[in-house]
Amino acid sequence: MRRFQDAIAAGIDPSALVEAMNEAQEKRAAAQAELSGVPKRVGRSAAEIRAMIDWLGDVKKVIRHANPDDLQRLYEALNVEIVYNATGRILDASIRPVGRDKANVRGGT
Repeated sequence: MRRFQDAIAAGIDPSALVEAMNEAQEKRAAAQAELSGVPKRVGRSAAEIRAMIDWLGDVKKVIRHANPDDLQRLYEALNVEIVYNATGRILDASIRPVGRDKANVRGGT
C-alpha cells in the first residue's frame, strides 16, 4: 500500500492502480486465511521437559531389552537412519519424524 500511495503522490492516476491494489488485497486476505489455519505451537518450560524425560525412565535399558520387532517399528516410525564409518568406528544417526526436518542425534566428531 505504501508503494501505491507513493505512486499516487508522484502523480500516477489512481484509477490505473485499482487492479493492482485489488490483487494485493486478495493476496493479503489469502495469506491471512492461511495463517489462521496454522495450529499454534505449544511451548514447554524447562521443568516440563525435564519431567517428560524423567517419565521416560532408563530408555537405554529399555531399548537394550526390547523385542527386535518392536524396535524396528519404532525406528521406522522415527525414520531413523544410521550410517557406520568403519575407519573411524563411528555411528552417525539421524531421525526425521513425520513433519520435521532432519535432526542429528550425535554431536560433532
